[in-house]
Amino acid sequence: MGVAPSEGPRPKRLAFNTVAVGPDRCIFCKIASRESPSDIVYEDDNYIGFLDISPFSRGHTLVCPKKHGETIWDMEEGDIAELFRVASKLSKAIVSAVGADGFRFVQNNGEAANQVVAHVHVHVIPVKMEDKGRYRDRMKFTTAEQKETARVIREQLRLG
Repeated sequence: MGVAPSEGPRPKRLAFNTVAVGPDRCIFCKIASRESPSDIVYEDDNYIGFLDISPFSRGHTLVCPKKHGETIWDMEEGDIAELFRVASKLSKAIVSAVGADGFRFVQNNGEAANQVVAHVHVHVIPVKMEDKGRYRDRMKFTTAEQKETARVIREQLRLG
């Protein structure tokens, strides 16, 4: 077992996150409770989907349970299945909304796996053929562009 830089011995955990916080300070919990703004494209009683603020492509959406849990290991198997069912449903609307040719699901657990926010989430990242085989840098869209993208995704969900 290694040692986190200048922190002493790591806590006994399966997936290490220096950014771990409780639900009262978690940005995704705050988005789900409407304490923090976001471009929400989907919501039901247990899950929420919203645009990533620093996306890899137009329409890059995060899908997460409203109930706080740091990694997928904090979820029941049925809830994991439902998370991916919601992500799958959203992927169809996202691909259609942005004119993509495919999509990626990315689900990171722990800091070593590049999990930045310690709340379970699935990235739905639409991709176009011209991006085949490449990973793009994070992008920045204007507030108006993000709001329009969210609107079109919501519209596709209604049609879908």
